Amino acid sequence: MPLLTINDQISKGLREDLSDLIAVVDAKSKPLLALAKKGAELVNPDVFSWQADGYNAPSFAGVMSGDDVSTYDSPAAQRAKLSGRCQKFRRSIMVDDFAANISDVAGVGRKKEMARGAAKSIEELGRDIEAAFCSDSDSVQQTGASTPYRTRGLGSWISASAQTDLPVPSDYRSVAGSITTTATDSITEGSIQNLLQAIYEQTGTVKNLVLLCGPTLKRRFTEFTRTQAGSTNVALNVKTYSTDAADKKITATIDMFEGDFGSLQLLPSLLLAQDGLAAVQSRRGYILDPEMVEVRYGRRPAFRELEDRGGGPRGIIDAIAGLVVHNPKGFGKIASTAS
Repeated sequence: MPLLTINDQISKGLREDLSDLIAVVDAKSKPLLALAKKGAELVNPDVFSWQADGYNAPSFAGVMSGDDVSTYDSPAAQRAKLSGRCQKFRRSIMVDDFAANISDVAGVGRKKEMARGAAKSIEELGRDIEAAFCSDSDSVQQTGASTPYRTRGLGSWISASAQTDLPVPSDYRSVAGSITTTATDSITEGSIQNLLQAIYEQTGTVKNLVLLCGPTLKRRFTEFTRTQAGSTNVALNVKTYSTDAADKKITATIDMFEGDFGSLQLLPSLLLAQDGLAAVQSRRGYILDPEMVEVRYGRRPAFRELEDRGGGPRGIIDAIAGLVVHNPKGFGKIASTAS
């Protein structure tokens, strides 16, 4: 007898059960762009500069009675110029004529592919900018037909040695004590206290700072609440909780570290040191003062529609931006390369 099977239906008109949904799991945050100040609009496509200054060393030798002034200090003796470069960021999209004007796609809708593509690309461009600002890349001057301008990332700004391009004056580079390459598992509360002390010894101010940190480094801070006791053969992990047992939950997270020379607000990020290995990215940390970081735009991120030449709509999402670190001397870096 004739029998209709599900296999027959699949080949003869069975409607696809496709939800009106597109799920995007990847939703990386951009903490640096969120906290950095927005500076003045760029007016020079090559170099933008600012000045840093410092105080003369204390003098307490005393002055003889009746002495006239014969020597003078220059109020600009400690002044120095720091410079950076901007970078152009761009994403381009195109949707063919049929997809743009006929297709009805689940989770997108009819004739909405271009609009969704533009919104998605603006988010991607923001990640591009965040990743560049949080990279180890030095700035680059545009040369020839294949070397574009590059802005300097935090990993290069926070350096005790001179950069290759537009080096930071020696008096305003980060000091060696504010940078550590200690393996992540060997970082202790004392290690962080040492970093904060090194920064304090340069700035003379106890501040509320921010630590942009990869997930492995973030978890290391949580481990600070554990204490190991006993011999090499017997270990005891002890944790202290302030959570009410009646809540029937355990809170095991550290979002703020308070030390003798300042506090650190921990902001996790997956966009640090993207020009390095994945293990390096996860262990990276930047200690910064949000008041001393700014983004300068020559053109803010925006979508621009291009000419449709018959194949379908297209456009670009671009921006011109550069990272400014007012004075790297007050910054720190955790650049662990091993666990």
